[in-house]
Amino acid sequence: MKWFIVFVMLEADPFAVMSLPFDTQNECKDFINSPVNADRLAIEVIAEAGFEDEIMVVACLPNNKIPKDMTIDT
Repeated sequence: MKWFIVFVMLEADPFAVMSLPFDTQNECKDFINSPVNADRLAIEVIAEAGFEDEIMVVACLPNNKIPKDMTIDT
């Protein structure tokens, strides 16, 4: 099972970044929490939700829990 980063925004629809698969939940969480990856995460959010929206939640979910309409491939 693969894990993916999911963003829940204040105004935009939630979305999952399917181009960043992880083998474990801990690997996904480590990626999110590492300052080295801040630029990559910012690019994903800006591309999908723009500059003005506020991030409410960033989570790691297994692929079987992500609805198809929440997925983006970048």
